[in-house]
Parts: sequence; structure tokens; C-alpha cells
Amino acid sequence: MPSTRLSALAAGAVTLLALCVAAPAAPADTGCDRALAAAGRAERSYDAMKADLLHGIADGGHPDISQEQEQEQEQEQALRRAEAERDATASAAQRACHP
Repeated sequence: MPSTRLSALAAGAVTLLALCVAAPAAPADTGCDRALAAAGRAERSYDAMKADLLHGIADGGHPDISQEQEQEQEQEQALRRAEAERDATASAAQRACHP
């Protein structure tokens, strides 16, 4: 009887092992992909905002000087915020992908 149980146990172990090998485990979610996507979005946003600001400067801006200066200041502040967001998301991606 012990040899029958041992054979059944061995067969069960082999079957279980075969099932485990056949179904690969899903990769662990480290957050790296999400962090890289967020960093990419922030980079594109910053680049678009910078291009708009440079385009506005090249076009000469608004004809009224006071409004032009105010608009430039607002755009520069927005660009600095976008740059900070870009840098923060890039740092977060670096930490998530290379802990």
C-alpha cells in the first residue's frame, strides 16, 4: 500500500508542477509602467507649453505692453510648473523602475 500512495502522490506532484509551469505568473506590478507613462505625459505637456511660449514670443506677443508682460509672466510661471511636474514625474519613474 505505501508504494501505491507514493505513486499517487508523485503523480499528483508532477501534475501540479506541470500546471504551474504551463501557466506563467503575471509580472509583478512595480508601478514602473505607470510612472513612465506619467513622465512621458509630463514631458509632452512641458514641450508643448514651451513651444507655445516660444511661438508667442517669436510672433511679438500682444500689442499692449502691459498685457503682453502680464501674459508672458503667466506663461513663464505655467512653464516653470510644467517643468517641475516633468522633473518630479521623471524622478518618480526612476525610483519606481530602479528601486
